[in-house]
Amino acid sequence: MKAHWQGWAALALLAALGGWPEAGEQATKERVVDLGGGVKMGLVLIPAGTFTMGSTEADIKAVLAKWPDAKEEWFADEKPAHKVMLSKAFHMGKHEVTVGQFRRFVEAAGYKTDAEKGTGFKGAFVVADGKAKLAEDASWRNPYFKQTDDHPVVCVSWNDARAFVDWLNASDKAKPAGSTYRLPTEAQWEYACRAGTTSWYQWGDDPDKGKGWCNARDLTAKKTFSDRTVFNWDDGFVYTAPVGSFKANGFGLHDMHGNAWEWCQDWDGPYQGGDQTDPSGAASSEVRVLRGGSWYSGPGVLRSAIRFWYRPGDRVTDLGFRVVLAPGPR
Repeated sequence: MKAHWQGWAALALLAALGGWPEAGEQATKERVVDLGGGVKMGLVLIPAGTFTMGSTEADIKAVLAKWPDAKEEWFADEKPAHKVMLSKAFHMGKHEVTVGQFRRFVEAAGYKTDAEKGTGFKGAFVVADGKAKLAEDASWRNPYFKQTDDHPVVCVSWNDARAFVDWLNASDKAKPAGSTYRLPTEAQWEYACRAGTTSWYQWGDDPDKGKGWCNARDLTAKKTFSDRTVFNWDDGFVYTAPVGSFKANGFGLHDMHGNAWEWCQDWDGPYQGGDQTDPSGAASSEVRVLRGGSWYSGPGVLRSAIRFWYRPGDRVTDLGFRVVLAPGPR
């Protein structure tokens, strides 16, 4: 009860500062951030709330029954399901960060990505001719398929995503007092993805009813990736789609399922049992959490509860990010 009261008190204080809603207040319109050079970014206000994070034993059994070739250990880190309270409202990117937005950052900050610098290894991992490989000339500028400025940026590491966030914090002089741009915590991400749902996907538990909701490995992709399990519908894209091409969820967020995996702030680690308030992941690890699946992900992977990870310096052709603007320090 004390933690719950403190959460709402913090919201009231931030509301008084002009940046956040009081408890029970209706979510406001999206926040539009001017990145300069004619480039803008939209963020949606996500209200504080409580949800069940992860998967139950029954959920995992249902997944294994649906896809018999799957292995239980693939989903073990989704357990135990546990109640999480997010005590503070926050803004979240309406879309994944786009090529155009990332280009604006690179040009303004003079930044070179890990792929371009060759941090750890040269280039990035890509999918070419239906096969995964390390391409030394791959980067966000060259993910080995065509993109426009409206597509989600990919081939960016966690380090690159954090550099973008640092630039936002320094350049957005209009952000609310006491707030900070950052990558979402894993809990913020799943809460925002579910948007009040408890099903596998935002549209329910039936993968065949997902047409129009996301860009994933479907019948279009099957022509290229013939050996992979796919959704039984056609979204019209083999690789990334322009952000916002598909339906928004209940919070007004697009592409929380598919298009590009999204970096989270958290170090990867097992879930702890019991109710939690504003969890921030493991204290340390070698890898950071990814969420959401991508254009390369099939129906078993694209679920709201799925978890994956990469090292902070890794970059892959279906891996991007989105940002949050939240109360408190980074």
